[in-house]
Order: sequence, then structure tokens, then C-alpha cells
Amino acid sequence: MQLTTAEAARQGTNTSNLFVNIAGQGTGTLTGDNIDDKLVKADRLLAFEEQMVRDVNSSAENTLFSAGEIDASWVYIEILRTQASIFVQNSFYQANNITPITIYRGDIINGKITVTEEIEYQNCIITRIKTEAIALDGKKLDSLKVWFRFTQRQDTLISFDQEGKPLGNNVSLINFVQGTLKAAE
Repeated sequence: MQLTTAEAARQGTNTSNLFVNIAGQGTGTLTGDNIDDKLVKADRLLAFEEQMVRDVNSSAENTLFSAGEIDASWVYIEILRTQASIFVQNSFYQANNITPITIYRGDIINGKITVTEEIEYQNCIITRIKTEAIALDGKKLDSLKVWFRFTQRQDTLISFDQEGKPLGNNVSLINFVQGTLKAAE
């Protein structure tokens, strides 16, 4: 029996393995005992894009923010129109910061959808939103496209051995307010 898109999303069999938790406002796309606890309030992430560039000015003194200034682009995500999307829209209208917005990558380890990467953004200001409703193969997809800026980004990769036991974390952190960059293993 073929699953509907909604059924596939709830069971974690959709093609995307990315999820988003927007300040705990989501209703949770996934259900079942085989779901990592971090994903309970997370919703399916339909699209995600970010980039950073380093502008080089050889005459400046500070290597983090001058001689090799790091500029973070707007982060772009696309989510289903759910409880979290209304929260995002209201935050945009009222110019309220959202903390945190967390992107998760979930992979199947020992039969359980387990978080293997976590990107957490702090003090996010929504800069643009766009509602889109399209029909694909007779199915309707109602989504909210969101662009935001942030003051801090922490990326955590969680490593596992061949038996699925956690080995540890690799972390990178950039804080634009304090002008700090940290990497830890």
C-alpha cells in the first residue's frame, strides 16, 4: 500500500530528513516510538538554505570581522502552514525576535530517527515571508517561505559508531554580537 504524503511525513519516510523547531511552537510532524525526543515538537522542513562569505581586506587588523570579515546571508527555510507558521508571521508583523530556531538532520540509526546534526540560531529577526500554495500530482502543498537573520549560530555534528552508539560532538559557534568564533570537538 502506498502512503499519502501526510502519512509518509508523519512516519518519517518522506524524502527530506530535515526538521525545524521554531521556539517550541511546532506541533510535531513525526509520531511514533522510533523518534528522537528532540524531534517531538519539530516540523518537516521543506527547504533550507544559508551561506556565509568572507570579505578579505588585507589592510584591516581584526581577522574575524575586518581583515576577513564574515558576512552571514539571510537564512531561508520553507515550512508547512501550521501553528509554527502563524507564530512566525506574528513575529514578523510585530518585529519580535525568535529564539531559538533549530534545524535538525535526522537519520535512521538502529531503526530510530535520530538527530545527527543540530544548527541552532539565536535572536532571529524575520526579514521576509511569502505564502505559497501549489498542487503537485493532485496533492496540495501549502507552505510559508521564511527569511531571517541571526546574531549567533551553533552547528553540532553528532557522531555515531557502526553499532549506533554516540561517539561525541563536533561543534562550531559564531557570535556576531561578541565577535567570537569557537570550534570544539
